[in-house]
Amino acid sequence: MIRGFMLRGLAVAAILATAPAAQARWELDYFPNTPLLTQEGEKVRFVDDVLDGRIAVVNFIYLDCPDICGLATARLAKVYEWLGERMGKEIVFVSISLTPEQDTPEELAAYAAAFGAGPGWYFLTGDPEEVALLRYKLGERSKQLSDHRSDMLIGNPLTGEWRRSSLMGNLVTATAEILALDPDWVPPQAEVKVIEGETLERFAARNREGEGLFIKGCAACHSIGDGVRVGPDLEGVTLRRDRDWLMRYIMSPDRMLAEGDPIAVTLDAAYPAVRMPAFGLGENDAADLVQYLHSETLRLEGVAEPAAAAHDGHTAHDLDDPSDHQH
Repeated sequence: MIRGFMLRGLAVAAILATAPAAQARWELDYFPNTPLLTQEGEKVRFVDDVLDGRIAVVNFIYLDCPDICGLATARLAKVYEWLGERMGKEIVFVSISLTPEQDTPEELAAYAAAFGAGPGWYFLTGDPEEVALLRYKLGERSKQLSDHRSDMLIGNPLTGEWRRSSLMGNLVTATAEILALDPDWVPPQAEVKVIEGETLERFAARNREGEGLFIKGCAACHSIGDGVRVGPDLEGVTLRRDRDWLMRYIMSPDRMLAEGDPIAVTLDAAYPAVRMPAFGLGENDAADLVQYLHSETLRLEGVAEPAAAAHDGHTAHDLDDPSDHQH
């Protein structure tokens, strides 16, 4: 079990650090600046207002789809939650109607609300001919519900890097692929790893120590994957937050709040019932706790071994082949 746990952690390190092979370079002039309507009825343009220089996650939906569209949107909602304050500032989600001739902003708003979509997540409709051109440029060329793609297109309009990623595969990997489009992002697993020369027993012991710290100090207010309690659900927190920030917040939440750290202030306002206490943890304890939180996210998402991932069709896809990921 210990060796299996370690290999799984190392497998994720490789997954997070390696970009998918199939990708394309699409500069901004590749995209039509299509006029569209948001779920709030706001008029926007695809390049100027929706992309606006931000990392984008694009998928296409049928509101009347009885199965896969709802599941894909629900899984995207989990990634949205993990990305936290990055949404709307650094990253946008773009869900485009495949039946714009019948989908109104009001219907899209109801659909968005059902999945808890908030700032930075656009649900778009518009003139059918304009939308048809945009979806064609983005590689979505299905003619009916039964043959449209259920993956997502992710890209950075500033670097011109675009690729496809699966919404049906591992969400840790999918989230990491989105974050990796930021040239400055450092995969969290690079800091949560076996120390050189460390025994497997000690590696497992550090994880148990992190679990003990979580049970003693965190579990009363937080879950990992079971939803919001007094404080936020911590599944995916090591993807959602920068590791250095997370370490500092665990060790000195009161100081960061007093200094006006914007994330600390936002969290304090969002969860007013109980203020994050200062437990006086040192750097080693904080590191053990971070490792445990990350390993639990990996466990809950069932990360694949490298051999399986290499043959899994969900890691990357040809941008020009609309036959992949059909209903």
